[in-house]
Amino acid sequence: MRRFALLFFIAFPLFAQQNFDKLATDTMASWKIPGLAIAIVQNDRVGYIKAFGVKELGKADPVTPDTLFEIASTTKAFTATALAMLVDQKKLDWDDPVHKYVEYFHLNDPCADAMVTVRDIASHHTGVSAQDGLWDFTDWPREQVIRALGNVKPTRSFRSAYLYSNIQFATAGEVVASVAKMPWEDFVRTRIFDPLGMTRTRTSFADWNASSHAQGYRWDAQTQSVIAQQFNDYTRIAPAGTIKSCVRDMAQWLRFQLADGQIDGKRLISADALEETHQPNTVIRLEGLGKELNPETNLEAYALGWVVQDYRGQLLVSHAGALNGYRTQVAMLPNQNLGVVIMENVGRGYAIVALRNAILDSFLNAPPRDWNQLFLNADQRSDAEAFAKLKERNAKRRPNTTPSRELAAYAGTYMNPAYGTATVTSDAPGLTLHYYRLTIPLTHFNYDTFEAVLPEEELDELVQFELKTDGDVKSMNLFGQDFVKQ
Repeated sequence: MRRFALLFFIAFPLFAQQNFDKLATDTMASWKIPGLAIAIVQNDRVGYIKAFGVKELGKADPVTPDTLFEIASTTKAFTATALAMLVDQKKLDWDDPVHKYVEYFHLNDPCADAMVTVRDIASHHTGVSAQDGLWDFTDWPREQVIRALGNVKPTRSFRSAYLYSNIQFATAGEVVASVAKMPWEDFVRTRIFDPLGMTRTRTSFADWNASSHAQGYRWDAQTQSVIAQQFNDYTRIAPAGTIKSCVRDMAQWLRFQLADGQIDGKRLISADALEETHQPNTVIRLEGLGKELNPETNLEAYALGWVVQDYRGQLLVSHAGALNGYRTQVAMLPNQNLGVVIMENVGRGYAIVALRNAILDSFLNAPPRDWNQLFLNADQRSDAEAFAKLKERNAKRRPNTTPSRELAAYAGTYMNPAYGTATVTSDAPGLTLHYYRLTIPLTHFNYDTFEAVLPEEELDELVQFELKTDGDVKSMNLFGQDFVKQ
């Protein structure tokens, strides 16, 4: 054992000098994180891998480097790499029309629909915003979710701005399936997970349930506490964000990315094809909170499944993930041949960005900065602004008003071309909104507007009904979309 320890020190002298344990435990204490795991790779070796805390509060079972977390949107880099492998084989081109492979994918704007390419959907550059309600709250299969996006009006003009979209990355996964003649899940397993030795990594909900995994938690800003989060099966957008993995497996992913597409001497993709996924495509404007949280960055852009930016004069390639009460951060400094993956089981994404920056700084010998405090301050300001907006909204509420009609008049079925069917029922307590997996009591706000509040879903919406000239209820506005009463 002494000989092994000596060899480890010789191979990784800088790692041995750094107190990563303290950085991790300080971050956990500052942010009230139940469980956390880290792996650091440099020069094609795993120099540090460790886990802290527990899988589930109130139980003694510890997090280990093999404990599964949701890697969430860091899945997008796997999908982009899958596309790049097919480009490398000349079976696909980044600038091919999406319709060539997924005929049912459409955009609402005819011009954009005719021009949209695989590169556009893999770099969030179509002008259509997230529309996450289409997959988050429904029980639709993947194809139906993708089809629904074609009925959503664009938010911006085509290719004019960065607008993040999980649904479009789910479509990118369907491009993989169409070209490879196998489901996306099978492609990433056989072409990426298996060759990299990512034996614990899963894509399905059933495999997750059968494996050792952490419990996810959400952060309640009002009570300053963590609350267990319900786990939802989001297979319908799997290529955008539902890989489940552990830091031991993700260290292999980092080795592969940093080694330009090879692992242990075996090449899986050409260096040029993989490098294309790290090249900037869509500018991300650094303003407001985004600028405040990136004080060491001048320029940022979305590549293909990765965010690229400068960080303290170095190229940083990274991506964050957030789903079901889990957060993951994957980051690389390619010129330092350095990679870091951090996973936690609470929905506090700023925490692991703070820890990521502290770890990167230790390798860059950068001047010390209290990243935890910087991000905690921003987090607290963000909460305060949200509370202030809620207070302002309530201050504008007109007291002593009543609905224009009896409550039963608002009951019925409402339809939206993209979002489908919502139902309002009237019973003894009042009105209740039913939208696929959501059941939300509607509390009268003022006039024909009602509140729909569901804390566990972080949902607080004003639902506004509109009447016809004859006084009958015409429509309901929900999620910013108009639903017409049938």
